[in-house]
Amino acid sequence: MRASNFKARIGWILCFVTAAVLCGGLSAQALMGDKIKAYTADQVMIDPDGKVEHEGKIYMTPEKMRMDGRAPTGEGNIILIFRRDKNIGWTLNPEKKLYLERPLDEEEMEESIKEFRDSKNEKVLGTETVSGFKCTKKEFETNIKGMYGFNKNVKTIVWVSHRLDMPIRTKSEDGSITELRKIKEGTPASKYFEIPKGYK
Repeated sequence: MRASNFKARIGWILCFVTAAVLCGGLSAQALMGDKIKAYTADQVMIDPDGKVEHEGKIYMTPEKMRMDGRAPTGEGNIILIFRRDKNIGWTLNPEKKLYLERPLDEEEMEESIKEFRDSKNEKVLGTETVSGFKCTKKEFETNIKGMYGFNKNVKTIVWVSHRLDMPIRTKSEDGSITELRKIKEGTPASKYFEIPKGYK
């Protein structure tokens, strides 16, 4: 897989880890009346040349999260289901009908996101509207290490709306973009947060 393709996945990984930590907790922003607590969205990955590389889905509630997308290695698809209500996380391989189950460790999750939260050289670049949401545009530098052998100082730009617990757009150094589109408020069907029949 090309190095640029791998870099494009870093934003996807950051989005997942960020959402996994935030989706169960009430931040100060979550107390605002217009906060969207449950929704579905398309997640679009765009390469540096502006070509759509992959489209996936996100399903979110305060206690549950699911992300359908391409595996960070670029080989095949992957489904990640996060169940705080059961304290369980599942990783599904749709091609092989297999799943991996492990207990959720919130301390481990907090540690994995520490570098992201402790980012340096943060700059506010203004405001922009993305997918119909007014966002604050920020640039920051983070050292990403320990994930799939990746270890590098990375500059990232994010577009964040106070209405969602997830960046609506993430742009990596090489110009790769991960963006949420067709964001639809409402509680997703419970079937999206269960292991499908036939998986082992």
